[in-house]
Parts: sequence; C-alpha cells; structure tokens
Amino acid sequence: MSGRVATATRLGFREQLRRPLLLVLLVGLPFFFITRAIASTVPQPRVVPLPGGGEVLSNMQDVHGATMAAITVAFLAGLCGLFVMQSARDADRRLVVAGFSPFQAIVPRLLQVATAVAIVVAVSLTVTALSFTPEQWGPFVLANLLIGVTFGAIGALVGALLGPLGGTYFMLFLPMLDLGIAQTPMFGDGEPSGWAQLLPGYGAHRVLVDAAFAPGFHASLELGLALIWAVAAILILALLLGREVGISAST
Repeated sequence: MSGRVATATRLGFREQLRRPLLLVLLVGLPFFFITRAIASTVPQPRVVPLPGGGEVLSNMQDVHGATMAAITVAFLAGLCGLFVMQSARDADRRLVVAGFSPFQAIVPRLLQVATAVAIVVAVSLTVTALSFTPEQWGPFVLANLLIGVTFGAIGALVGALLGPLGGTYFMLFLPMLDLGIAQTPMFGDGEPSGWAQLLPGYGAHRVLVDAAFAPGFHASLELGLALIWAVAAILILALLLGREVGISAST
C-alpha cells in the first residue's frame, strides 16, 4: 500500500470513529435483532430442504437463529456501505484534485466498508453462537462473509446511484425481501422459488442453510454463485466510483 493510500485510509478510519451512531449500528443492533428473534420464536418442528435435494428435521427456533444472522449482516453491511461512501464522496474528489489517482482515492473507502463488514459478521456470529450452533462453522462463517461483502457493495452502489434517502430505503427493503422472505426456509415448503434464485443472496444463503443443518457440504454450485455475486458487486462498485470521482474532479 502506497504512502498516500495508507494516509488516506488512516484518516478515513479516524473520521468514521467520530460517528457514534455507526458504532451502535455495528455492535448494538446485532444483539437486539438476533437475540430477540430467537427468543420470540416457538421451537415447533420444521423440515428444512438442503441443497442437493436432501432434507433434515429441525425446528423453527433454530431456523430463525441461523437465518437471522444473515439478515442482520446484509442489512447492516448495506447501510454501512451506503453511509461510508456518501460521507466520503466530496473528500475523494478533493483527493483526486490534489493529485491522487481515482484508484488511490477509493481504496481507503473500500477498506473501510470491508472492516465494517468484518465487524458486523463477527458480532452477529458471536451473538448467534449464544443460542444456536451450526453443523459446520467454517462454511457458515464464509456464507455470512459473502453476504456481508455482497450487500455492503450493493449498499455503496445504490447510495451512489440513488442518493442517501433513496439508497437507505432500498437497503431497508432488499435484505428483507431477499433473505427474510424469498430465501428463508421458514415459509412455504422451505425451497426458494425460481425468481428467488435471481436475487443476490440466493447462493450464499443456500450455503448458510447447508452449513447450519447438514453434517456434510452439498452446496458447491451455490458457493460458486455466491462468489460470483460478491466479486461482481465489488468490481462494479470500484469501476463506478473510480469513474465518478475522476469525472467530478476534472469538471
């Protein structure tokens, strides 16, 4: 990392630490969302369909415990991506005017979003572990990380395209529609509908369900799809922000 990027990154983190609301969102909200959801769910039996065509018998409380972590991660990561990028756009343009390349200007913001995602995932999984233990911790953690990266990048993208208000409404709506309704095994027969497979959370959420309830891993195709979504979202975000910062600074 060049000296310019390191300096901009350090100053960016210092700026975000001055925002107490962001710290409350990252640390406080997962405890409230996840523990309340698990505690308020009746543990009635529930058949959970797995990737590859298998099924396991679990209960609604465990299903809600497993999936609520993903919803929380997507929701908070998306909002963090939106707010970090919104707060930094004018500063990034000034950096380009001062001699930074667009790449050097946006890398610190991407690192800030990545750090916020890591904190959200760590806190959410720590809270989840108090009430629910997945069958496979490794894939379960990976699924939540992929959800956080994907929705964090989407949050930053829609913030750049729709502005702070429109982006906030969109990121309140998308995680609940995708992970809270379309993908969850709590509704219907537990299998995502055909249209749900087009949403960004499909692959990672199927990995999460497999990791939560199956003793072996059966979601290789879904993992590949989740990786494609995460990489594509990051690349599109980097290209859009780099172009926007470069054009704005030259006008």
